[in-house]
Amino acid sequence: MSAADQWLIDDRDEPAPPATEAAWHILIVDDEPDVHKVTQLALMGLIFRDRRVETHSCYSGQEAIEFLSHRTDIALALIDVVMESDDAGLRAIQTIRELLGNHQMRIILRTGEPGAAPSRFVIENYDINCYKAKTELTRDQLYTAVFGGLRSYHDLMLIEYQRQALNINRQGLMKVNEASQVLYQTASMIELIEGVMTQLQSVLFLNLPGSTIEITGTLIACGPPEELEILQATGSYAGLENKALSAENVARLQWAVNTAIALKHSICAENHFVGFFESQQGRIGLFLIEGPAPFPYIDQDLIELFFRNVSVAYESLLRSTELEETQRSIIYTLSEVVENRSQDTGYHIHRMAEYSYLLAKELRLPEEEAAAIRMASPLHDIGKVGIPDYVLHKPGALDAEERKIMDTHAQLGYQMLNNLNSRVLQIAAIIAHQHHEKWDGTGYPNQLSGDAIHIAGRISALTDVYDALSQARCYKAAWPRDKVLETIQAGSGSHFDPAVVAAFFRVLPEIEVLQARYAEMK
Repeated sequence: MSAADQWLIDDRDEPAPPATEAAWHILIVDDEPDVHKVTQLALMGLIFRDRRVETHSCYSGQEAIEFLSHRTDIALALIDVVMESDDAGLRAIQTIRELLGNHQMRIILRTGEPGAAPSRFVIENYDINCYKAKTELTRDQLYTAVFGGLRSYHDLMLIEYQRQALNINRQGLMKVNEASQVLYQTASMIELIEGVMTQLQSVLFLNLPGSTIEITGTLIACGPPEELEILQATGSYAGLENKALSAENVARLQWAVNTAIALKHSICAENHFVGFFESQQGRIGLFLIEGPAPFPYIDQDLIELFFRNVSVAYESLLRSTELEETQRSIIYTLSEVVENRSQDTGYHIHRMAEYSYLLAKELRLPEEEAAAIRMASPLHDIGKVGIPDYVLHKPGALDAEERKIMDTHAQLGYQMLNNLNSRVLQIAAIIAHQHHEKWDGTGYPNQLSGDAIHIAGRISALTDVYDALSQARCYKAAWPRDKVLETIQAGSGSHFDPAVVAAFFRVLPEIEVLQARYAEMK
């Protein structure tokens, strides 16, 4: 009987259990083709942790190195010592461990010439798991050695997986913390939505290479469960903004949407994700991200933590919005009292607020500041409550003394608002004080010029004049459009900040849409 035949003695008598589709990959490295055949026969039917064994063959140490340079899924290698040279196997092992950096793969070193490489020397100097003479290995002994090698490989990979999972979780928690800090600072629903979408993707795709991320569409809806409104939509959902969320709009993901709402938690599937959050008032939000494949499976606990933080930010924003609405209502009520006293109809304050917001955004002011200017601008003439009726209601032009009295409304408005703590009312105080200042320093009450005038004052100066000229007042008729625009342009660099004038003309079409929407009631 040959040496190969000797270690093929079958001393097993137990049948192998059925295998699953996944396989353990084992590499056979030997220059004798018969050794490959008998090794494959010996390992036939081996099952470890419900996974079968799949073998691969290399016939020299160099071939094994080349094979392993592009394969990282080999669990175990059976390597002969003597192949193209007397120490080819040992050299291959050294290269695999040191140059290729493969320390996970388990190695069983075999030799048909035990004297060529003393076992003690080999075990001490090479990173191997087992060193056997071929004549020592019966089929069952080989089976046992391979089984032990696979167990060792499995344990190493489990440790590595746990280490990576711990690292991913740590990164994930850091991402969630960073994302939450961003979300807590949002000042509007638009900012919250944009922030959640940006931060959500950084959490979802935490450990996924950027080249494999493919998104076909996103959709964000908020509101009462029965009246969800789509606030933002991209890709395959583009064009659905400001519409009600319906089964037709999300037909492909209807099951996931219904499940997220019913169970009140996020749903992550193979090719889509539905994020769920809810306020204490019962208003909910849904974030849909859809992609073909692959879409990552994520740590459900991590994503739920993220959306709990989103819920806190959402709740805070709703409360802030409710407070702002109350504040806005009070401001508009006060402003309308002033406008009614001066016999100007109330749409002036609405138009001025919207014009000012458009200009602030066009000038790239932060959303929070632009929104504050919009809310505060209706109070620009609040000081007129202190102007006597005979001056305020005079149908014709004011004389010099009356003009002097009228001009005091800027200082009066500032004094009324300046000591209030609200940020919006502080902006309102500035606007009331400075909306009659001029860029060249010839305005009132303090003859401020250039950048010494607050940007809110510069914006309000233009919007107030534009609306005053465009509309009929008790003492004049409305000016023609061309004359109004000529006057605004002529005032650039003298009455008005040139940058504000330039921004005005860039957004003029939008301003005129607003002007038509808030047309004075006849």
